[in-house]
Amino acid sequence: MDLTSWVTEAINGWLRDLARQLLGPALAALGQFLFQTPAFDQLPEIEAIWVVVRDIADALFVLAFLGVGILVMASGSLESRYSAKLLVPRLALAGVLANASLAVCGMLIALNNGLVQELLGSDPAAGALGELAGVVSGGSVLQQIIGVIVALAAAVLALLLAALYIGRDLVLLLLTVLAPLALATYALPQTDELARLWWRLYIALLYVQVVQAVLIRVGLQLLRHTNWLGGPLSDFTSVLLLATLLFALFKLPFAAYEFAFRQRFADGAAGRTVLVVARAARLPV
Repeated sequence: MDLTSWVTEAINGWLRDLARQLLGPALAALGQFLFQTPAFDQLPEIEAIWVVVRDIADALFVLAFLGVGILVMASGSLESRYSAKLLVPRLALAGVLANASLAVCGMLIALNNGLVQELLGSDPAAGALGELAGVVSGGSVLQQIIGVIVALAAAVLALLLAALYIGRDLVLLLLTVLAPLALATYALPQTDELARLWWRLYIALLYVQVVQAVLIRVGLQLLRHTNWLGGPLSDFTSVLLLATLLFALFKLPFAAYEFAFRQRFADGAAGRTVLVVARAARLPV
């Protein structure tokens, strides 16, 4: 064996080892975030902060009710009474939603986690991702350089998706804490779009997890039953399917963002920041 062949084989061996060592931990890290949303309503620290925000919202409601009463008593006109008739029900509904927001968030999170477990089983991190990891570790695809490259791409996508889910959980935590103030904005027609935005963003970020669980279940069925391709899948095709699945999972949170804000992710300030960083790092956003 000449020097060139020896160097090439050494590089290929290093890449194979890197792919094996990186993909397993990457999928394990992803499993910690992809299949369950933390029950923020059951965390004492979160509840304590939420209580402070709720008290601020309640104080604003008191001021709003006083303002409506003073307006009606001071003017006594039919127009003022009509305005009060419209505002009081909105104030009451906003007050109920603001004070019950922590319980509402808890019920929504519990429903989301229950749907994910119904789709993927009681331990989806070990079951679903374990089966996906076996696609690479159990085959001979890593003997080919193109297979190694695809496996490394799948590992990078898994790490990016795990990081994306950490950010998602942080945003959901912030939305849970600020829910009383966000829902209090429904009291006025001029500000109720903020409350609607809160609902869209919370629902989209939370239940994108269910959509991803459906996608994972479909991907597992495609890997288990290969008749749709006319016969057994090769090891390389299986790894390529895994990488495609992870890429689709990575894209779904951005689709949820676009649904919530009703604009393309790249058009928003957050989107432009992420795109600049991604291009600098040559990431597939």
